[in-house]
Amino acid sequence: MRRFRSVALLVAVAALVMAVLAPAAVAQSAGVKIRLTGPSSAKQGATIKVKAVISNPERADGSDRIILLKNVNGHLKRQASAAPTWTNGGRKGVAYFWVVPTPSAMGIAKYRAAWTHPEGTTRSNVLRVEID
Repeated sequence: MRRFRSVALLVAVAALVMAVLAPAAVAQSAGVKIRLTGPSSAKQGATIKVKAVISNPERADGSDRIILLKNVNGHLKRQASAAPTWTNGGRKGVAYFWVVPTPSAMGIAKYRAAWTHPEGTTRSNVLRVEID
């Protein structure tokens, strides 16, 4: 009986892990990528320009907005959103964000972008901006 409980617990944990990781795997398999670029440093209170580029080889229809997220105390918080300008038959999108970075305790602002499409949500690389 004890062995049966261990096997049942192992199966339940594996199912939970798959439920959490499956959407990310599907989004990556769709080939959708987001690249976030911007300055590596900025003055306190300055407005910076952040660029998000979506590469969408399958031309999956998705959200009409790209969301810029900021890392605040270890949690991603919505900072801004913008509609991408699509080119190449809807396979490449570009959006610009104008933000005033506020530093964390370490003097760094971290940003990510997210875009939702039928295969899931794709997140960008992390853009780190040092605040002087």
